[in-house]
Amino acid sequence: MDERIVILDFMRMMTNAIIAVEAIADLAVEMAAEIDADGQRDSADVLRMMACDHRVTGLALQGKLVAACEKYALLICDTDVNDKT
Repeated sequence: MDERIVILDFMRMMTNAIIAVEAIADLAVEMAAEIDADGQRDSADVLRMMACDHRVTGLALQGKLVAACEKYALLICDTDVNDKT
């Protein structure tokens, strides 16, 4: 399989994972606010910590996505140069 296709598939997977992780973090924050308003501060704090962990995971995934984008850009440049010769 062409390496460019593999990288594009990986980039799509990373993008979907980022969206999912951020959605989970958003949901945890919303739930924490509701639970905190109900007087369950300790449980709300746990959900906020979970949301924070998911945000960090999202950032790590974004870093992997950037690295994949850079690798893909290099492959495209190499392909363009090779096609012209």
